[in-house]
Amino acid sequence: MHAVPALLETQRRFLAALYDDAEAGPLASIAGNGLEPAARLRIYRHSCNEIQAGVLRTSYPAVLALVGEAFFEQTARGYRAAYPSHSGNLQTFGQHLADYLTELPGIHELPYLVDVARLEWLRQESALSGDTETSLDDGPDQTGLHPSVRLLVSPYPVLTIWRYASQPTDAGLDLADAGEQVVLWREDDQVAMAALDSASFACIESLARGGTLDDAYQAGCKQDRDFDLAACIESLVDRGLLAALPPSTSHQALQSCQSFNP
Repeated sequence: MHAVPALLETQRRFLAALYDDAEAGPLASIAGNGLEPAARLRIYRHSCNEIQAGVLRTSYPAVLALVGEAFFEQTARGYRAAYPSHSGNLQTFGQHLADYLTELPGIHELPYLVDVARLEWLRQESALSGDTETSLDDGPDQTGLHPSVRLLVSPYPVLTIWRYASQPTDAGLDLADAGEQVVLWREDDQVAMAALDSASFACIESLARGGTLDDAYQAGCKQDRDFDLAACIESLVDRGLLAALPPSTSHQALQSCQSFNP
């Protein structure tokens, strides 16, 4: 008489088989109902692969466009095995794809691909982030950037590449440009992105870390002695991205820093 495996062990073997073709799975515990248990398991495995690959396609359309369907499908299979989902909620399933891409052989042929993946995941985070009604009348306890704001520094023109992958042009893609510093935020239920000058980016990055206006001013000054902090703050306020003015210990802080436009 065969011992019946524990439910947890059966579930673990079933999950392992979903992510690894070499795993036989708990075939003795699968009711065939007119179909071989192994065949029924293959159906589950195929369905799981298609659903999760579809999630990655949705999260990383630019990566897909840059590498092509065949490479992306192969990458998705490898990613599933390296980072199997342990939740029915797949919103965070693709969060490690950029890290996984760094491990792939030949990735140096598309050195910017990892940062494009990082940008696309930040888009996902921005889209799914919480929402806060921001107002300069809410008081000091509301100080801070909107929760949808994300920042990315890349040695490649990552936003330019993303836009080209999303809408290719006959002119092609020129990678001779310098890197880009990108800010992302949610606006009118859409994720907006802009490449910033170094002073504006440093200013906003300082605010994102909880810095004061003086900190933001000094961070911008290190990048550009003529930057306009007041215009940068105004730009954030106009978009509802700043809950309240951070504290300042001087009267000079609102005299400089450059604004940004999407």
